[in-house]
Amino acid sequence: MSALLEFEKSNRCERFGLKGPRAAEWLEGRGIALPAAANEWTAAAGDELLVARLGTAEFFLEDCAGGDRLRGLESALDAPQPGVYPVLREDAAFSLSGPGSHDVLAQVCNVNFAALELTSRPVIMTLMIGVAVLVVPQMVRAWPRFRIWCDPTFGEYLEESLGTVVTESGGNYRQ
Repeated sequence: MSALLEFEKSNRCERFGLKGPRAAEWLEGRGIALPAAANEWTAAAGDELLVARLGTAEFFLEDCAGGDRLRGLESALDAPQPGVYPVLREDAAFSLSGPGSHDVLAQVCNVNFAALELTSRPVIMTLMIGVAVLVVPQMVRAWPRFRIWCDPTFGEYLEESLGTVVTESGGNYRQ
């Protein structure tokens, strides 16, 4: 079943957070397309830049194309901007994918991810094995993929726990 269930740590991406009453305006002024509503995500630059709207005025961005775009945004905030506040993002990041991922998630979380309408691009904030996580469900080549982030102090625990469930479910845990 390993081809149907994959779990791995995702360290290659840069992350950046931003909030405040003018955060959306500030990001749009720099050419960043934003999700229309809270708890939705969008992607740009060939899916290399993920933008999640966590609330009406809070954003989580992840750049998997080297991070240059996010570093430019961070440096633009060296001079304080009214109503725009950077949020330190040092999240531990993981990817769980394949049709078997729904079974794994049912064991570690109370959200029924299999019932979600993925075309609405939901952002889910929940607990997974007792750890607060941010989850972005996606479809990749007709298979579900779940991008998962948590506070870095819980990263090792979450990785080991999910890795164990994936392995016990016949999946591939790439360390």
